[in-house]
Amino acid sequence: MTRSQQGRTNRLTRPSIAVAAAVVMTAGVVAAAPDATTAQPGPKLSLIAASASVTLDSWKEDPGVYLDLGTYLTSENGAFELKVTRKSYKDPVVAAQIIRDGKKTLTKALPAGLVKDFSGLPDFARISVIDAAGKSVLVRTEAFCPNNASGRVRPDAPANSKYPQSCPVNPFTLGSVWGVENGWAANTYAGYYSDAVQLPAGTYTAKISVTKTYRDLFGIADKPQSVKVTVRERSWEGEEEGEEVSAPSAGAAASKTAAASGHDAHAGHGAAPAAASA
Repeated sequence: MTRSQQGRTNRLTRPSIAVAAAVVMTAGVVAAAPDATTAQPGPKLSLIAASASVTLDSWKEDPGVYLDLGTYLTSENGAFELKVTRKSYKDPVVAAQIIRDGKKTLTKALPAGLVKDFSGLPDFARISVIDAAGKSVLVRTEAFCPNNASGRVRPDAPANSKYPQSCPVNPFTLGSVWGVENGWAANTYAGYYSDAVQLPAGTYTAKISVTKTYRDLFGIADKPQSVKVTVRERSWEGEEEGEEVSAPSAGAAASKTAAASGHDAHAGHGAAPAAASA
């Protein structure tokens, strides 16, 4: 499956994962849970790729591509939930994992200083990219908002998620709840908090993994996902002259306007259409 990714204006909503999730489930590629030596109390989290390949557009008038590579964090055997708070505007942000086991509720504090604000888990995903010749052209880490674009990966999962659809960036925020519902998956793409990268038109291979800090903290298996990436160069002038314009590319044409208006929401969040059936 290929998809056109259009940078900051390409907002994925919860129902948008339905097709991707169906691909994952049909192919049976949901990543295995950590083995017994790394298993920890709480939900089993796994990194999955919804597709083996993606297509990214770089616009001649505004070069650069955004690395929405179609990878998701799944939560099984319970919801993945984090409570993030601060006592006052002067106090540091603290985060804790809330683990619900039947009638028991456990609170597991995350290391002090790990979470610095309410935008997500910093340096959660590591992305490395090599070109067709095998040369490394990019290595970077990105934050992960558990409230990012999400949807069910099992038909028997809850029909609705109890978690919000954003990680707040309001400077007056004192607390927030982040989570991935049981049987659901959340997009690991950093969205508005991700910068465009310069990749010439061509073919690449991207490897996406969860960094060691979070693998150890949440008991996530060290199983990176590999995605073939095709970068194509397009021009708004050509589109305006009558070439076929897809819905996503129309959104990309508005990226300058979106950038000028500021980043007031996390990618994947905004008004979601009616939920798709799984």
